[in-house]
Amino acid sequence: MISEEQLKELHQEISGELDNLSDLERPLTKEEEKHRKRLRFRNYVLDRIKEAKDKDQKSDELYNTTYYQMLVPWGEKHPVLFFFWMRIIRARWWG
Repeated sequence: MISEEQLKELHQEISGELDNLSDLERPLTKEEEKHRKRLRFRNYVLDRIKEAKDKDQKSDELYNTTYYQMLVPWGEKHPVLFFFWMRIIRARWWG
């Protein structure tokens, strides 16, 4: 699971990258647009982890942490496989 410190660091890192993309004077390229969508989704998952921590929902926290840990290195390269893999995990998780 992700500690509070790691959560804050990751959130700041993502927010910084999003700010850099939004401060550009020119329109975003397709690659930059994809990168911005990925960053927004990462931010969303981190918010879900924080929300689960605050509500002391260990199952949701563990699921979203697993989701985030797989999303960053592997899921962004293989989105279709990642989609199906997470559906399998969700089905087995909550039976």
